[in-house]
This record gives sequence, structure tokens and C-alpha cells, in this order.
Amino acid sequence: MKQEGTEQGKKTGYKLATLSNVASSSESVRFAPKSKGSANYWQAGGRLFKFTRGKRTKGATVKEDADYSCRISFGNRREQFQLHTANKAEAATKAASIYRDVVGKGWEEALRIHKPKATPKPETLPSATIGSLIAANVRLSSARSESLEAYAKALRRIAGGVLEISGGKKFDASREGRTEWRERIDAKPLAALTPAAVLAWRNKLMKTALTPEARGRAAVTVNSLVRNAKALLSKKVRPFIEKEMQLSSPLFFEGIVAESEPSLRYRSKIDAESILQAAQSNLATQDSEAFKLLLLTLVCGLRRSEADTLLWSQFDFVNRVLVIEDTEHKRLKSKDSAGDVDLEPELCALFENYMTKAQSPFVLEPSKRKRLATIQERKSRGYRCEPTHKRLLIWLRQHGVSGVRPIHTLRKEIGAVIASRDGIWKASRYLRHSDIRITSKLYADKKIPVTSGLGGFLAPVTDKIVPSSIRLEAEAGTPEEVMAKEYTQ
Repeated sequence: MKQEGTEQGKKTGYKLATLSNVASSSESVRFAPKSKGSANYWQAGGRLFKFTRGKRTKGATVKEDADYSCRISFGNRREQFQLHTANKAEAATKAASIYRDVVGKGWEEALRIHKPKATPKPETLPSATIGSLIAANVRLSSARSESLEAYAKALRRIAGGVLEISGGKKFDASREGRTEWRERIDAKPLAALTPAAVLAWRNKLMKTALTPEARGRAAVTVNSLVRNAKALLSKKVRPFIEKEMQLSSPLFFEGIVAESEPSLRYRSKIDAESILQAAQSNLATQDSEAFKLLLLTLVCGLRRSEADTLLWSQFDFVNRVLVIEDTEHKRLKSKDSAGDVDLEPELCALFENYMTKAQSPFVLEPSKRKRLATIQERKSRGYRCEPTHKRLLIWLRQHGVSGVRPIHTLRKEIGAVIASRDGIWKASRYLRHSDIRITSKLYADKKIPVTSGLGGFLAPVTDKIVPSSIRLEAEAGTPEEVMAKEYTQ
């Protein structure tokens, strides 16, 4: 009996010792054996691992670290920790301890304790300013220069509204007013843009919109500005930016819910055939450059920037195809924007005739000869043939194409035409959208009436079937009595 008691005591003592390594008595309730604060959690399920170096291919040598490591996830953040021990039980205890510190003390303190080399001292990093954040993106981001410029403009516009710094009108550039405004904005600390301040600015802007149309436009504007400014801290560049400067916490976009936008579905109010016939009658002879731009945007469905920098070498007249791809002068919106646009024989013949008179590699000839900036040099979304675009805008408005962006309306119109004739999938491919949902949500309007087809089974409407309200009032008796008389006749 004594021996059995001793053995039982040893077993009990072993269990108590193991539990004491997991958590103190006050923490045992908080962290159950299956929680991340328990060593048992980390010992199971392959949650502890050893780094391997080298490729797992035939004949290749793969080296494995002797010590265990773990990954801790908490509060939308994930970090990796080396546990500096080859003993799995000891490594599990360390992992549980790190997790408890993350929960109880916060990420920064836990990193300072368990990963001191990876955590730079805050005082060694300068606080982020609006200008330093923009400059870091220019160096670190792989986005197009035009996109980066749009992101920077959005952040500066938000900052100007939040901090009430006026003077950012684009037409002040000749008087250096805009340059001074940008310098004032860039010097402001990013911490000045708190989520509460951004929310107050947005609400103030929304309240100035008095009509439903104005409110819809304001919602689209504020959502676009916040979305574009947020792109300066995308997942790709943020880790690198955090190594160079201290970012404010919380960031200006955190917790900001997008405004409800109106339906952006295109509603056709024009007739593509009438527009094309009118253009062929007068625009083709009076302004051939504007006519070419109309053909590229309406018939071929190109975006304005794609048409503006289109090269003659992108036409394949033998196979009747227009190849849309990256060139030295144009970087496409996305990889899905590349593709082939099939051309009718008449359109090919027309552009072949234009090409015989071409004086440059570009399809659209500028009114003034000037060197086109390269992709690296371009910073804005301006057009090389801006006067041609303006002339076409005026002509379109004179012929009933209204709206803020009449030229882009031509692209939407051809999308609606193809969707009605050939279906939404073909319209999506013709417009070269990355996702068919974009075509369905924004562009494709039905050009052909769609009905249930059951109306033909209904009998013609007569006074015998549907008594009018006037007759009901004229008849004596209750409406029920009148209805009964009508149907018994």
C-alpha cells in the first residue's frame, strides 16, 4: 500500500508540475487547456515548427533548425517568434507565455520582451508626416505613377479639408499657389488626421449636398478620396514604411465606414447608330482627329487614355484585330485590361486609310508637336491630345450626349449594345473588365425591352371586366354590390 501511495503521489506530483508550467492559479481559469494561453494547445496539432532552409527537391540538402518556433495571431496582427529551445514541452510553455503577454500587455510590450531585436526603439524613428508618407510610396510602391499621384492628391485633399487649409485650386499652379498649398499640407503630421476628424470632415461635406443627385455625387467623391488615400498604406508597402517612420495609431481610415452610394448602373439615353451617322456626316470631314477618337471609344470601346496613346503598330489589319497591351508610352490599368479587340472590315479599311497619312507612330495626331513623356516621367492623368478630347466633348454635348464624362459614356454605350445583343459575358470581354461583376454593376444597360411574355394571355380590358371608379360612385349600393352586378351581367 505504501508503494502504491508513493507511485500515486509521483503521478499526482507530475501532473501538478506540468500544470504549474502552463499558468499560475489565477490564470488557469482564464486560459483553459485548449486555449492559446495553455502549453497543451501549442504541443498539439503541429503548432510548433522548425525552420527548414533549402529546396525540397531530389538531391538537394535541406537543413532544419534545432530550435522550435511559433506564430502568434491576435487582434488582426500576426508575428513569428523563435523559442530558442529544442525541447517541445519547454517550447510550448514559452509560446503560451508569449501569447499571454500579447493579450495582457499588448503587442508592443510583448515584442519588446520576447523579440527585442526586431522592435526598433520608437525614439529612433521620425513621426510620419503627410509628405514623408507620400515620398516613401514613390520609392517603395510598384503602382503606376499616375495612380500614386491620384493617391497623393486624395490624401492632400482630405488633409486640406480636415485641417481647413485652403488654396489647393488646380488653376493656381501658374501663380505657385498650389505649390505653396502642397508644401503646407506635406509638412503636417499624419497624426493630425484622426478618424474622428476625417469623419467630421466627411459629414460636413455630405451636409452641403442638398439634392439627392448632389448627395449621390458627394458620397462617391468622399468614398473615392478615402479609398485612394488608404492605398498609400497598402499591405505591400506598409511593413517597409513602418521601418522608416512612426505611423499614428489609429490611422485616419480605421473605423471609417463607406457612405451609401447611389446605383452606378449605366442608363442609356443615346442611340449609338445615330451618333455614328452624325459623326460620319460632318465630324469625319471637319475634324478627322476627333472622329478617330470617337471611333476608338465608341466602336472599339477603348478608354480615353488607351485611345490617347494608341500606336499604329497595335493594329493587325491582316487578322482585323486591335491589340491592347502595355507599351513604352502607356501602362494599362491592370493585366486584365490587355486583350484583342476584333474589328469589322469597314473599320479596318478606314483606319488603314488614316495610317497612310500618318505623321507619327500614334493614331491620334497632336495639334502641336511635343515630346511625349515616358511612363516614368508621367505623374498625372492628362492626355497628350487634350485639345482633341475637348473638341470631341463639345461635339458630343451638341448631339445629345450629356453628363460629366461624355466620352466615357461612349464606352458604356457600346458595352450596353453588346450586352443586349450577345450577352453580359461577351460585353465584359469586349470592355476587358477584370471581373464580369463590374460589367453587370456599372456598364451594361439593356437596350432591348425585356418583359415576362405572359401579358398576351390576358383578355382585353373592358368596362365589363374592370369597372371604373367613376361608375362605382355613380351606381347605387356598396362597392361590393356594384362589383357583383358587373360580373353577373
